[in-house]
Amino acid sequence: MINLGLTRELDSCPILYSRLGFELPTGEDTGGPLLRSWPSEYARTWELFFPLQKDQDHAEWAMELSTCIEGLGQTRWCVNTHDLVRVFNLPVDKALARWGDLFWPHFTMDSVFVFTVKDDVHLVREVLEIWHRRETNICLRRHYDFTLQEISDPAQDTPQKIKCGLSPRGLWNRIGLKSCY
Repeated sequence: MINLGLTRELDSCPILYSRLGFELPTGEDTGGPLLRSWPSEYARTWELFFPLQKDQDHAEWAMELSTCIEGLGQTRWCVNTHDLVRVFNLPVDKALARWGDLFWPHFTMDSVFVFTVKDDVHLVREVLEIWHRRETNICLRRHYDFTLQEISDPAQDTPQKIKCGLSPRGLWNRIGLKSCY
């Protein structure tokens, strides 16, 4: 079962949820995806930046993202929804819907995906409700709607982040992806 939820910003998502973005942070140029992590009081927090590569097909990109996420074995993700606007060059609701059309057919792992809404809570919620009605393995849960509740983040100050590029000799091989970057 894939459970869906909402959060206002990445920073308002519980610290143990891995962060998923689709644009590299400013100053980073790995030539492909970037995985960063840092210790928190309870475990380790992860950030995956998975940009669309130049001349890469959206469908291929979404399938590789699905394989990567499943290979990492993380089951809780906080998705930077607004990065998808630039990936698809569409408004936030249309970009999110397009991403879901390409991503969900390939993703089968039991997990939780919480989507950032900023000021677009109704637009994002509407897309999640469509997925909930259409897909038998996707459920929109009030329990994961962090826009309705305050989250106490135990790790307000995060130590220096450790980063590693996903290179052909690194994590790509470990999770079974062929490298095309």
